[in-house]
Amino acid sequence: MSSKKSILNIFLVTNPMVAIVAYEYIHEQSFKDDEVQIIFTHGFSSKLFSDMKVKSSYRGIFEKIGDRFSIRFLSYSAVTRRLVESQKNPFIFYSAWLDGISSELIKSNLCEGHIYMEEGDQTYKNFPLFSSSPSYKSIPRHKIGFNEATDYWRDDGLLWIGISEKSFPPVPDDKKYKIKSFENVKKKYSPFLMEYKNILLMPTPARLPKNEWKNAIVKLAESSNQPFALKLHPAFSYSPSVIKYFTKSLVDLGFSESIVCNKETIIELEMMLDKKNLVGDRSSLSRYAEVFGSTFTEVPFLYGSFY
Repeated sequence: MSSKKSILNIFLVTNPMVAIVAYEYIHEQSFKDDEVQIIFTHGFSSKLFSDMKVKSSYRGIFEKIGDRFSIRFLSYSAVTRRLVESQKNPFIFYSAWLDGISSELIKSNLCEGHIYMEEGDQTYKNFPLFSSSPSYKSIPRHKIGFNEATDYWRDDGLLWIGISEKSFPPVPDDKKYKIKSFENVKKKYSPFLMEYKNILLMPTPARLPKNEWKNAIVKLAESSNQPFALKLHPAFSYSPSVIKYFTKSLVDLGFSESIVCNKETIIELEMMLDKKNLVGDRSSLSRYAEVFGSTFTEVPFLYGSFY
């Protein structure tokens, strides 16, 4: 695949683990600069790719309207497809799973194939590969729930890229690629938390009313020691006002030795460079803490209930 110089390798980067896998794979394959395009989606971005061609696809007000009222031309998926096709190159795209954007890209006449990348706990689920046959029909969302999905990886994927032998359990071994090392990404990344061994992980704001944010910090801190670094969930806005709120909250709560992580902090990479003690609600970081030799203390959070 990489020998086809006219093929553009388009990486849809949506979270830190996808960023790590994409960066390492690009370097392990020795792709040239003009063979790679990084596209950030779903609000994620990272300076890891500062020396590569990068574009961002934002889900702004018009895209939200398109998605809400099923106006295909305005939809987030259609806008992202136009962004990709504007480069007028045949392409292979890389994504975590066949979500709405990937399902749109695969329809493009310029698409030469698709590849999957590890992205978190989902990678270790034994979801069956679904059929690429035109006659295949997925289970309607109104039957399984609008926030659920059954189709993640289509059986005509060219490759599945993971970090361990346990990645993508339903995929045949001859279609898997295991990242050889993390040396390239570790050289690129500059750690922020070398002075902090303890990291508290804020739950998603979708499960945490704002009037409980301070209580959540207190609950997490009960299982840790100062100083610690507070890592906000990606769903939090990293606006100056939000950072100021949490920084002030740490002082108000008596945790003046502790800090709030900035947006560029990637916990998986921090753990690769130095063993950490993580505290938080269960997430993919609990899995990666074990992989990278760190510890994870689970503190469960239920919406509106903390003690």
